[in-house]
Amino acid sequence: MAASWIPSTFISQVAGLLEKAQFTTLTHEFMVVVVFFVSFITWRHFSRSKPGYVRGGKATFPGRGGKTKAMRMRFDGSRNAESLVSRQMASEFLPQARATEQQMLKHLENREFTRALNMYRMLERNGRDWHFSADLYSAFIQSAVRVGKVDVVDRMLRAMKRSGMTPSLQFWQTTLKMLSSRRHFSTCLATHSVFGSLMPADKIIYSCLINAALEVGEPDRAAAMLERYGEADIDIRDHVLFFRTYVALKDVDSAETMLRKLGENITTLMLNLLLLACINARQPQRAFDFLLDAHRIEEGVAEKIVDVVSYNTVVKGFAQVGQPAECFECLHQMLSQKLEPDDITFGTLLDACILDNDMGAAHQIVNRLMGIAHRPMDTVMCTLFIKGLVRANCLPKALELYDEMKRREDARPDIVTYSVLTKALVDQHDLDRALQLVEDMNAAGQSPDDIIVTHLLEGCRHAGNHVLGKRLFVDMVASGVKPSEFTLITMLKLHGRCGAHKEAFNLVAGWRGQHGFAPSVIHYTCLMSGCLRTKNYDQAWAAYELMRTNGVAPDGTAIATLLPGMVAAQQWGRVLALAQHALMAPTPVAVPPETLNNALSQMLAVGGNTAQGEQLRAMMQSAGIAVTARISRHLPDPISQ
Repeated sequence: MAASWIPSTFISQVAGLLEKAQFTTLTHEFMVVVVFFVSFITWRHFSRSKPGYVRGGKATFPGRGGKTKAMRMRFDGSRNAESLVSRQMASEFLPQARATEQQMLKHLENREFTRALNMYRMLERNGRDWHFSADLYSAFIQSAVRVGKVDVVDRMLRAMKRSGMTPSLQFWQTTLKMLSSRRHFSTCLATHSVFGSLMPADKIIYSCLINAALEVGEPDRAAAMLERYGEADIDIRDHVLFFRTYVALKDVDSAETMLRKLGENITTLMLNLLLLACINARQPQRAFDFLLDAHRIEEGVAEKIVDVVSYNTVVKGFAQVGQPAECFECLHQMLSQKLEPDDITFGTLLDACILDNDMGAAHQIVNRLMGIAHRPMDTVMCTLFIKGLVRANCLPKALELYDEMKRREDARPDIVTYSVLTKALVDQHDLDRALQLVEDMNAAGQSPDDIIVTHLLEGCRHAGNHVLGKRLFVDMVASGVKPSEFTLITMLKLHGRCGAHKEAFNLVAGWRGQHGFAPSVIHYTCLMSGCLRTKNYDQAWAAYELMRTNGVAPDGTAIATLLPGMVAAQQWGRVLALAQHALMAPTPVAVPPETLNNALSQMLAVGGNTAQGEQLRAMMQSAGIAVTARISRHLPDPISQ
């Protein structure tokens, strides 16, 4: 039946030829070719009667990865009629697809994001993801944002773009606000990269996009979206976003153009952003000119535009470029406009004066600050001023401000104020005035902390007042103040300065039991250094042995401090013990080579110490420390031996 269309006479003739002897050898090959040809024609004939299986010579299978033209329909009724078979396939598959979509939506509503995503991925692999509605993609994207799966957000957006969908205005507003509130700024920008100009010109949408670009440090990209943002229905206050972008770009010209465009509708925030753009571009004079223009605009409007922040911005700009005179011109202009300077104004002016070493101007600022009786003075602000005056070596003026603080109820000195002034007075070796501050503290109901006591102990060391220092320390401990490691160091320096080495030794020995923490190698080194300064070598060695007994390993500084003292005392056995610990320990301690070579030289110069010198040289050579030629001549040549 399959070959009924082939003439029978042709077949009989061919068969007759094949029966002849001369064609016998070709019979089998020819029959194979004929059978193959007939089979191929038959297969082609029947396959054309079954649509959907062969397209362009490539077999496809509905629902198994085959993407036929009928299955790529969007089922929105907008296309012309396809073949009858395609319509039948669509009508059969669409209900199943809608049911699957509803199931995924239900999973998302029940917070089963992973389960819904796995279903989507399976359908996507099988080529069944083109028919989903925008509602499903919107639900997926919002759920992905909630759980922080921003990669899924990007994936769904690209799937929507491939499917030819046009998301609604509400979709964009909701999605971008969610991304912005969770600081997924890069993902916000990715949405714009995918859809671009297809996104509606809406102020919510583009404000989110521009803010995202500014947050990730891409002001050029933000500037490129300003035109589209301007096409939206924005009001006057929405123009703040323009100025924010210009500040990031340091684009003063564009900011000025926007200022002229808005005219008297400009707000205080917009003006301050314009001034900041000038300061960032290091154009403070231009900022001051804009400030004066704003005052002229104020004459025709009811509300004030310029505030104290405006002047602080300009003052800071002049201070940054080293123009203190212009800073004071700003201050005078500020006062003429009946604007009261605040803490930032005074602080910036003071820093400018100190930077320019203009102490006369600095004194004027402090005098004005103290002379405004009705102005509230903050303790923190006054303390900052005192710190600045101390740094500028204006301690008398700082003390004047301190006295003014004591007279004011709203700016009483605190512990930080006392600490700054105490240290400054101790550095000036004015211990009596520092002790007067302590009396002021006690009168004000405050107690010195360990930092202030440490400063006072340092003052006692400078003055050599051992008795006062010990009394201060005892009073501090009795009042419940826990001394710090810095307090211990200062006490050791005080004892060493006054030659009370035994007291220093006892202090370190009992420190852990009395104060709860063990002295470090730094404290032991300080103790040994004080003993060596007065040539009390035995006491220094006793401090070293106490350190080893308490399990504190000496470091390079400790060895380098003690070793020369033992050399000076000609305690060669102790010298060898120190060298052995430094050079032969499992973890060698770095000691300057010149210190060891000097010890070897002094050891041999005394005479009768050849054996000990040989031991020291051997340890040095074993540690890779070169022995100088001047030293090596005292010792026998190991090669000749």
